[in-house]
Amino acid sequence: MKSHMVGIDYVEKENIAGKTKGWIESLPIRKRWSVEPSFSDSVLLVIDMQNYFIREDSPAFLPAGQVISENINGLIDLFSSEGGEVIYTRHVQDEGDEGVMGEWWGDIIREGETADIWDGIDVKGKVITKPRYSAFHRTELDELIKEKENVFITGVLTDICCETTARHAYIKDYRVYFLADATATVSEEVHISSLKSLCHGFAEVLSCKETKQTLL
Repeated sequence: MKSHMVGIDYVEKENIAGKTKGWIESLPIRKRWSVEPSFSDSVLLVIDMQNYFIREDSPAFLPAGQVISENINGLIDLFSSEGGEVIYTRHVQDEGDEGVMGEWWGDIIREGETADIWDGIDVKGKVITKPRYSAFHRTELDELIKEKENVFITGVLTDICCETTARHAYIKDYRVYFLADATATVSEEVHISSLKSLCHGFAEVLSCKETKQTLL
């Protein structure tokens, strides 16, 4: 039996700024990194903004994924114009490599059109393919960014691939910045829950506006 993720409309372009303010204000603790990041020592990760999650005709469509795309593109433009690095991930599993994920979800993403980066996302950097939630697991990501100190995380799903990547980056001693209005998942409740968990022990949670103010 297939078990697709079903997203609901919990945010719109017209209210995402206000909602983001509320999400951040609801955080039980808000730790900040003591070292100011720069474009030269930072990488922007765009996690799994694929047709499988973002296109409306997909059974795993996340409406909030389209809403955050404009914010993500703004960050891509910023990093690209300032000499920063942008890396994109695609989640793809080969036949025979489903593991427990295949059992859990009853469905996986195969190579093909559904695995492609959604055409609403500007691609201005390297695209890597990952077989599990973390962008570091069985990929070349760590080698690609080994000279960096800071990882800015955007994409989908907040609580799954984005959060797992954030935790993995922290364990590898990268400073993690997690974008509240450039990540999305199946519901507002799940999104906020993930932000609250991350801010306590793994990442500085901030908005796109705060990110620009921090870097510029």
